[in-house]
Amino acid sequence: MTRDDSSGGWLPQEGGGLSRVGVCKVTYPEGNGRSGFLIHGERQKDKLVVLECFVKKDLVYTKANPTFHHWKVDNRKFGLTFQSPADARAFDRGVRKAIEDLIEGSTTSSSTLHNEAEVGDDDVFTVSTCHPRCLLLCSGLHGRV
Repeated sequence: MTRDDSSGGWLPQEGGGLSRVGVCKVTYPEGNGRSGFLIHGERQKDKLVVLECFVKKDLVYTKANPTFHHWKVDNRKFGLTFQSPADARAFDRGVRKAIEDLIEGSTTSSSTLHNEAEVGDDDVFTVSTCHPRCLLLCSGLHGRV
């Protein structure tokens, strides 16, 4: 979802619907090992990409309640309603780890996002090519965008 400050409400992205959302490590092939993090969402029914938001060091993240989290990056506000509190917690961990890695400057090395001991058993990470010019390491969760 995105925030519409003129109406004071949250609006679904591209019509909304149940989506697979993940915090992805992005490695740029021409970037000499340079990488970053992306919040990526794909609607399940038609595989339409409904959310792409690069994580930045100054991202402001808010857990409004156990299943609704929102964040602000640059001048844009995004929100997710998760199917379960466990999904929300896993997403929160992924975002916080991405910000930590950006602050520490460790995105050029192997990220610990896929370290099962840190992430937990309820997270599943896969490597996929969702973006034409980068490689994504994604944690897939289900929620409404």
